[in-house]
Amino acid sequence: MPLTISASTAAPDTPRYIIGGTVTRYQTYVTTATVSSTDLIYLTNLKIPTGAHVTDVKVYADTPDGTMIFQLGYTGNATVFGSFTASATPQVFVKTTGLPHKVSVSDDAANRFVTVLLTGDGAPVSPTASTSITVEVKYTMDP
Repeated sequence: MPLTISASTAAPDTPRYIIGGTVTRYQTYVTTATVSSTDLIYLTNLKIPTGAHVTDVKVYADTPDGTMIFQLGYTGNATVFGSFTASATPQVFVKTTGLPHKVSVSDDAANRFVTVLLTGDGAPVSPTASTSITVEVKYTMDP
């Protein structure tokens, strides 16, 4: 059965709005258990407001041994930014899949933002309990 993990650094953060400027947000998560296929990791301090134009997504990933494939997206669109593979060699992934991307949330939705989401994709090779992942998202808002 897949796990759902909410990664938060104290209290969940609110989305940031800067009209006419670029917002850069990031969150780091270090797994405390082996991630399996279809496990979900919600980066609850990394929220993107509706109407945001996502222009840049980077992932910094490292694991002491083995490899693990992740899909990157957000609530409602879990694979929009494609996949990456965390391995024993620290890497930076500059995502181009799905970019630029405009975030759209229904007017009927209680939350007017989306939360960045990692999904385990496939069985890990030599699974490890200490994979470190930082996701950085840059977006602009319409004036």
